[in-house]
Amino acid sequence: MKQWRDQIDRIDAEIVRLIGQRAEIAREIASAKSKDNLPLYQPDREQQVYDKIARLNPGIIDDASLRNVYREIMSATLKLEGSLQVGYFGAEGSFTHQAALKKFGRSLSLAPFRTIDDVFQAVQKREIKYGVVPIENSTEGMVKATLDALVKYDLHIYSDILLQIRQSLLTIAKDTATIEKVFTHPQAYAQVKNFLHKQLPQAEWIETSSTSEAVRLVAQENSDRLAAVASEVAGELYGLPSLMQDITDYKRNFTRFVVIGYDIAKRAERNRTMISFNLPDSTGSLYRALAPLYEHKINMRGIESRPDRSQLWSYIFFVDLEGHNEDANIQAAFTEMRALTAGFRILGSYPVEVAAEE
Repeated sequence: MKQWRDQIDRIDAEIVRLIGQRAEIAREIASAKSKDNLPLYQPDREQQVYDKIARLNPGIIDDASLRNVYREIMSATLKLEGSLQVGYFGAEGSFTHQAALKKFGRSLSLAPFRTIDDVFQAVQKREIKYGVVPIENSTEGMVKATLDALVKYDLHIYSDILLQIRQSLLTIAKDTATIEKVFTHPQAYAQVKNFLHKQLPQAEWIETSSTSEAVRLVAQENSDRLAAVASEVAGELYGLPSLMQDITDYKRNFTRFVVIGYDIAKRAERNRTMISFNLPDSTGSLYRALAPLYEHKINMRGIESRPDRSQLWSYIFFVDLEGHNEDANIQAAFTEMRALTAGFRILGSYPVEVAAEE
C-alpha cells in the first residue's frame, strides 16, 4: 500500500508542477492577447483543447470527467489572466447558474441577474464581460425572452452550453396531498405540466422569475402547503428537501444556453450561426428567403418567429444554421438572403460545445 501511495504522491507533485508551468505560459499568452486587443476567453480554442484531451485520453477516466478537470484548470488560468466577470439569469442554483459553472468553472466571478433582459443590459453597459442565458429547450422550443433581447441589444452569441434538465418537486411536505401551490418558472412548468396535472391536480401554479427564485420563496415560507419545481442543486442551497426527483414529462430533456457578449467568435471545427430578418407581406416571401440555404447545402436546425414590436402585424424570423459565417457557402447564401429580406442580422456565429451531445 505504501509504495502505491508514494507513487501517487510523486505523480501529484509532477501534476502540480506542470499545472503551474501551464499557467505561466497561459499568462504570457494573455499578455500577448492584451497587446493585440484579443479576448481572453476564446471558445474556438476551448473546443480545440477539449477535443485534444478526448483524443489523448487512454480511457481509464471517461471523457466527461476529464473535461471537468480541465474546465477548472482553464477557469483558474482565466482568473490569472485578468478580470473576467460573467453574469447569468436567475439566482444561485438555477439551471443557468449550473450552465455558467459548466462553461466558466468555479474560479471566475459569476453574478446573478433577475431577468434575461437584465443580463443583456449589464453586458451592453459593460458591467460584465459575458452573460449566460437559456435559448432553447428540447421539449418546449425557443426561449422567447432571449430571442427578443437578441433583437433589442447589439450583442452577439459567442458560445453555447448544453445541459440536461432534471426537475424535482421540492417541499417539506411528506405527501403531495397537502400541497396547495406549486411555484416555478413558466419554462419549467411547461416541462412538468402533465406530471403536475396527474400527481397534484389540486395545486395552483404560481409563476416566478426563475426556478431558483421559486425555491427561495418556498423555503422562506417553510410550509407543507407549498412546493417548488427546480433542480435538486437549488434545493440543497436553500435547504429544501426533494419529495420527488426527475419529474419532467420527457426524460430526454435538454436546454441549450448561450454566452452573449460584444466579442465575435472565430471559426472552429463545429459551429452554429443564428440570423434574424424581416420579410415583405407577400405570398412566398419566406420560401424565397430560405431557398439560398438549400441551394448552398446549408442545414437549417430551426426557425422561429416573434412579433416585430416596431411595426404592427410584422414578424421577425430567427433561423438557426449549421456552419460559420466565414464558410464560403454561408457567405454566398447570406449575400442572396440580404437582397430578399429586410433588417438581416447575424446574431452569432460560434463554436458549439460537443456535437455528440446533440
